[in-house]
Amino acid sequence: NRAAFEVKPARSKNHTVDDALMRYAREVSPGKKGERWETVRILKMCRDNMANIKLKDLTPAHLATWRDGRLKEVAPSSVNREISLLSSIFNTAMMEWGWLEDNPLSKIRRPKNPPPRDRRITQDEIDLILDKCPRQEMAVLFELAIESAMRLSEMIGITRDAVKVLDNGKGVVTLMDTKNGTRRLVPLSSRAVELLESIDYNFTMSPGLASKTFHDL
Repeated sequence: NRAAFEVKPARSKNHTVDDALMRYAREVSPGKKGERWETVRILKMCRDNMANIKLKDLTPAHLATWRDGRLKEVAPSSVNREISLLSSIFNTAMMEWGWLEDNPLSKIRRPKNPPPRDRRITQDEIDLILDKCPRQEMAVLFELAIESAMRLSEMIGITRDAVKVLDNGKGVVTLMDTKNGTRRLVPLSSRAVELLESIDYNFTMSPGLASKTFHDL
């Protein structure tokens, strides 16, 4: 943990990648909804050898080496997310701080993401997972995700007041706390409404605990 993201003297010719990473985490990330996970990724980058390179000496070859190293550790989709974050950091350093002349990431290839999955989970697989759920709330979250395609944090944030049940048993939920920060409406099947009513619209698990519980099944 880099407590307080220490401020270093403003010597524009000597700023390193680490300096840019930490300034971004200190000044830009706090204004984002995904601050926690973005900061985790930034701190991970700070431990890479690339972080010690001065920005004026940074080349696409350095970044290609970093990219290839990460591809040996995580999936291409994860590397692409990290590239997007790093590109945002370099663009900010270039346009707002005057630390870079251009963005060297624009000159390297992004990894190809794997093709999207086109197989739907089978009922046998659903039943198997439901049998392993240690508590009703976990089973409700799992089924509700299948029924609604909502994100975990969106489901856990649902309240009774946010749901309008229609005459046909279906419903609509108004989500206020979404990934992009804007309100959106999500239709609910009659089964989704039943699931929410079965726990009286009251989720007690945090997203972190629910995610860990599911992965431990």
